[in-house]
Amino acid sequence: MRRRSIVTGAAGGLGARVAERLVRDGSPVTLVDVSAAVHETADRLRSLHEGARVLTLVGDVTDERFCDAAVSATVSAFGGIDVLVNLAGVGGPGTPVTETSAAEFRRVIEVNLVGTFLMSRSVARQFARQGKGCAIVNTSSILGQQAVAGDCAYASSKAGVALLTQVLALELASLGVRVNTVSPGNMRTQMHFDYVRARADERGTTFEEELEAIRRTIPLGRHGTGDDVAGTVAWLVSDDAAYVTGQTIGVNGGVLLT
Repeated sequence: MRRRSIVTGAAGGLGARVAERLVRDGSPVTLVDVSAAVHETADRLRSLHEGARVLTLVGDVTDERFCDAAVSATVSAFGGIDVLVNLAGVGGPGTPVTETSAAEFRRVIEVNLVGTFLMSRSVARQFARQGKGCAIVNTSSILGQQAVAGDCAYASSKAGVALLTQVLALELASLGVRVNTVSPGNMRTQMHFDYVRARADERGTTFEEELEAIRRTIPLGRHGTGDDVAGTVAWLVSDDAAYVTGQTIGVNGGVLLT
């Protein structure tokens, strides 16, 4: 079924793959990103099939006026909204608590948690105006489910997203809106590769050695891909997941079992 959707963080990485899946499934999609590269992604997605409807908006999800404007623009273009997928996010500084500045901590919280809150609030208000909606999918992380030293900002932000999801699930249920979280593990993304390079530099090893060491910890024997996350999101916004809400779905290859 075609769902009028907004995907944040859609210029590249997981966001671009999720947006591509939704467009391939026939949904009109608004791509939101702080980077102007989102226009290039949109051009590629428009070529996927005849009649593909893709809107692009460049802006910061930590700006509540921009979030409201993104919703208004989507409603104007597509006549309403059915789905929001919050994928905009940044990595943490990777430092111990004692060496993490308040500014660094706040920035990660602002993008990953407050940005998710602001976009969800704007879309929830539109759902209320429509009298209905379909789904919101938020993005946490395995690091929001299991503590790792040196990731206080990122882990805190992603753990907060999972609890925000549960609150939204309860508050929006009367509108028929389901709200869930996807929680990726070790994914083949630039953010993960940056972490691997930093780990290699710290240990005096190579990027390839560290990547392989991580791969060996994954029961399914490989890193995840954007398509793995996109498939999970596509299921969560479909009628096949009509009785699923308030859940955190791990997409981690078996690294963490909950």
